[in-house]
Amino acid sequence: MIRWRGRREREADRRDAEHQGRRVVVAADWAITLAVRRADGGPVRVTPADVQRWAADHFLLDVPAGLAAEVLTDRLRVRGYG
Repeated sequence: MIRWRGRREREADRRDAEHQGRRVVVAADWAITLAVRRADGGPVRVTPADVQRWAADHFLLDVPAGLAAEVLTDRLRVRGYG
């Protein structure tokens, strides 16, 4: 019985971590989208602080600066800005 409980807890922890990761990606995507709208055809200026601010405002999520920078860099590359 303990083995099953351990497996469920591990699966729940994994799902929670994946959910948190997806929320950081969404925050980065929205920070990029807002920066593109502000740029109005000019250079896109977005920082990890923008990602942190969006995540804090919309998800009440405290994103470490290093993680925000890493995800932002990846998303900029995927979206063709990096």
